[in-house]
Amino acid sequence: MNQISKITTQLLVALIIVFISFAVAHSAEIDDSTVFIEAFNAYQQKDYLLSIEKCDQLNQVFPDSPLRDVALLLTARASLRSGNNERAAKAVTVFTTDFPESSLKTSVEDELRVLESRLQKGEVLAADKNLQTAANKVRSDRLERERMAELKIQMERAAKAKAEQERLARIKMEAERIEKERLLAEKLAKESIKVAITLLHQGAETFPVGDNGRLPFEISNTGGSREEFLLTATAAEGYVPFLTSASKPDAPINSVWLAPGETFKGTIAFTMPAEMVDGHRSAIFVKAVSAKFTDVGFNKEVLVISSAPLVRAVAKLAKSKVFPGEKLRYRLTVLNAGSLPARDLTVKLQLPPQIDFQGAPDVIFKQEPNGTLVFNVAQIEIGQLAEINLNVMVRKDSAVGQELRGNVEITNVSLKRKETFTASASVVN
Repeated sequence: MNQISKITTQLLVALIIVFISFAVAHSAEIDDSTVFIEAFNAYQQKDYLLSIEKCDQLNQVFPDSPLRDVALLLTARASLRSGNNERAAKAVTVFTTDFPESSLKTSVEDELRVLESRLQKGEVLAADKNLQTAANKVRSDRLERERMAELKIQMERAAKAKAEQERLARIKMEAERIEKERLLAEKLAKESIKVAITLLHQGAETFPVGDNGRLPFEISNTGGSREEFLLTATAAEGYVPFLTSASKPDAPINSVWLAPGETFKGTIAFTMPAEMVDGHRSAIFVKAVSAKFTDVGFNKEVLVISSAPLVRAVAKLAKSKVFPGEKLRYRLTVLNAGSLPARDLTVKLQLPPQIDFQGAPDVIFKQEPNGTLVFNVAQIEIGQLAEINLNVMVRKDSAVGQELRGNVEITNVSLKRKETFTASASVVN
């Protein structure tokens, strides 16, 4: 190596150090410095074809790069070493033309200057077949190494993926085993929970409407372990059921702990809705649910029957066929067909428009401005009736064939229940 080549090499090494420092600081970006370093390293490893490719990439992507001069020289030298004499001469020519004042001109090898001179004279510069063969071999060797390296990476990746897949399969199998064991243990634990709910009465019981009712019951733990049970009572709207313990009948309870064989004594408290008709049957459900497994529950149903007065009214004239101007009796009968006495009744009678009220000598009443007659009935026992007789007269202007029909409204004040009945019809003859 001559003195000029040594100087050139030292200069290039200095540049490389600068470029490497810059590349490390900006490793996240691909720039002209990175591309040049790749070209230079390829040249150092005698992979001249790769070095040429990288220099071409630098010139194409970064045409204004300050590294263009050294890239042209590197292209010329790599072309020379790879047997492409024409390419080497053209690169030197461009360098000389574009950088006439460059200090690197003194580093150009004599072989390159000779090729440049011959090219300018119009000579055809033949390729060096031996160097081309050597360069292509280096390229082939590199590509083979890269292929083998990539193959190795793929194999390692496949082996790693397989190992990971096997690991995940083992984890899945272990998780499935644990889950099966858990489900089996849970199933056995659920099956071991057993409860007996007993209602301490025979058949359905009857309760007066509007009153509070109580039904005793027992819950026994017939299982093999101490358990907590959540207690609830449900029924149709209006009953408002809740559970209490027998020892504290006024304190609602919603859970209980029971040891094996232990029994809880409680009551179902509820209100029989006032609007229920006599003999209405409804179910109240007692439920005990495991606090540990909420899908394990035990139910018991109890029927309750409402007891209420059943009031009906019959109102009619004494005759079914009447004559205009005729005086006669109008009889109102209120009866109780229920299972409780009917108390505190307000009876309102609306006579037909063709009937004039003449008086009611045997009963206390009042008459509203619209003509409605109001009577108070204190009590009607079961299976009894109350009768109210009125003196009335058929209006003289009543049309023949006209139907006379009134209506009765009865209000049970204590039960806040109101019912309306249509009176029997009479016809003007």
